[in-house]
Amino acid sequence: MYDRDRRQFGQNFLVDHEVVTGIVDDVDPRPEGTVIEIGPGAAALTEPLCQRAGRVVAIEIDPKWAEKLPRKVGGGANLEVVNRDALLVDLDPWFDPHPGDLKPALCGNLPYNRASAILIRFLPHIAKFRHFVFMVQWEVAKRVCASPGGRAYGSLSVIVANYAIPEIRLKIGPDSFRPRPKVHSGTFRLVGRPEPFVADPLFPWFVRAAFRQKRKTLRNSLLMTFSAPEVDAAIEACSFKPAIRAEELSLEMFAALFEAFRPRLEEIRSQGAVPSALDEDE
Repeated sequence: MYDRDRRQFGQNFLVDHEVVTGIVDDVDPRPEGTVIEIGPGAAALTEPLCQRAGRVVAIEIDPKWAEKLPRKVGGGANLEVVNRDALLVDLDPWFDPHPGDLKPALCGNLPYNRASAILIRFLPHIAKFRHFVFMVQWEVAKRVCASPGGRAYGSLSVIVANYAIPEIRLKIGPDSFRPRPKVHSGTFRLVGRPEPFVADPLFPWFVRAAFRQKRKTLRNSLLMTFSAPEVDAAIEACSFKPAIRAEELSLEMFAALFEAFRPRLEEIRSQGAVPSALDEDE
């Protein structure tokens, strides 16, 4: 049933009906609303979503599964399948109109090897959605929802917090999937802030730079991107202790540090395109 070629996309298929019900309940599909699903695969979530939502837009990278989806859902009159990479697809056509001004929900079982990149790609648009509900590898879910000071806290935690309020929902064992993965999975829900805490598109890249040498001092990490005088002046301006580590900084502290680097960041911006934050998480 599960095509071997599908493994190139890093996907494991959910077969546990109780878990499916829990995820769909968290997505909270509405008869008058739209749900956009990333990576529907064998339609474990798609079918119950179509039963409860007014419209489901399924973004599927694999042409074989994209072709099968309408048949799996039993006709799927309210289903639209988009055979494209989620990192490249244009979402604007599905934002309007919304009956009753109900925003769409975004959900999906994200491939283990692409989860961080997909999440970071959609986070800047979260205000256009009611919420995100994603299933990922358990270690990724912990990083998404981590608080400062913990081992799971990293650049992904800060970038997510900049745009949304995260909440872990479910921890899911390997037996709930086919093929059976070697790791646990988890789901989380993100509710967007009215606007980002730091709206500057350079902020995610800057946060990545601060975590470039995790477990080492913040200063040592920043020295891989900025000069010693710039780093020392910024840390002193924020009144941070010299040996502070990136994982000790809250979102508010990162925002203050970002502002301390503002002159240098404007120079970087003036040199051309804003650097990407889509690298793998630390």
